[in-house]
Amino acid sequence: GLHVPEEVDGHPRYAIKPGDTYVYDFEVRNRAGTYWYHPHPHGQTGHQVYQGLAGLFLVSDEEEAATSLPTDEYDLPLVIQDRVFDADNQLVYLSNGMHGRMMGFVGDQILVNGQPNFTLKVATRIYRIRLLNGSNSNIYQLALNDGIPLTVIGTDGVLLEKPQERKYIILGPAERLELWVDFSERSVGEEMALLNWATSDRPSVVFSVRVERTEEESLRLPEQLTTISRFNLAEAVNRENPRRFSFDIQQAGWTINGRVFEMEEVADEEIVRLNTLEVWELVNEANGMHIVLPHPIHIHGGQFQILERQIEPSQKAIWDAVKDGYVDDGWHDTVLLMPGERIKLLFKFEEYEGMFLYHCHNLEHEDMGMMRNYLVQA
Repeated sequence: GLHVPEEVDGHPRYAIKPGDTYVYDFEVRNRAGTYWYHPHPHGQTGHQVYQGLAGLFLVSDEEEAATSLPTDEYDLPLVIQDRVFDADNQLVYLSNGMHGRMMGFVGDQILVNGQPNFTLKVATRIYRIRLLNGSNSNIYQLALNDGIPLTVIGTDGVLLEKPQERKYIILGPAERLELWVDFSERSVGEEMALLNWATSDRPSVVFSVRVERTEEESLRLPEQLTTISRFNLAEAVNRENPRRFSFDIQQAGWTINGRVFEMEEVADEEIVRLNTLEVWELVNEANGMHIVLPHPIHIHGGQFQILERQIEPSQKAIWDAVKDGYVDDGWHDTVLLMPGERIKLLFKFEEYEGMFLYHCHNLEHEDMGMMRNYLVQA
């Protein structure tokens, strides 16, 4: 999610060989938000992230400090991941072989910050909870077990202008959402849970919450969190002809516009001009192989704004089950593209020339080739 030059953006051609050192030196120009990092060697990203090579990168600034959000021990980043362990408590990756690669790895145990059966111990205070879906492919539909709506205050790249309530939230791999959670009216000893409804009618517990102590609270939910300068669609150089990217499966594997990843290659439709605003259309439609899966699409090089979503009538039932959990306002670097869906977004290519990645953040799909370069030229 950081806006940085190509040589520090994690392209696979800069992979660090055993015994070598690579120094990342860059200026953080992003606004306050919840970002993260992980390795990006082609064909090995899923395995390396699964083994634990991932971490948070939290950015703060003066504007964020002025919003009077919870800080210190009341500002909690929580990384959600799923894993499989063997009888010796060792990690097991892709035990089901090719099926796991095609569909994406899904574990049978949810970890939060690396811990199974996680319990969040809180006071009668307000908390800022930063959620990151750090799973390889799992998509979460999250809701509180008592039905109280979730108050969303931030997305991938920045705080929202105003808080938004959701009965549930959808969190695809690599996506982040920030919540304002108020325990001030809860009683000591009270327990609740954040549930995942994505896999069945019987939800699983992502983590439990237990109120353990009483503390005084003075914070109140701000009506205005920040100001967002939105892109103007009229200024997009291709507003009448969006740049189209189709994510599907062909005999070559998981592809983008029929192509798989090539380390140095860029197709003509993947070359953009520096300091231009463009509309990109992401498409996930059925083809002759009749395999349509969700794809969390991540674009390197900055943040974008989501313009609209459209859905094929044949896939509307699936879409209806998740659409109310989207938080499309604000800034994003990853967006969940459901089966039958088309998403238009606005992206501005500023400051840095060079070659950047865009790919599916189902890491098994990425490793199988659903990743491409785009080139920014002056």
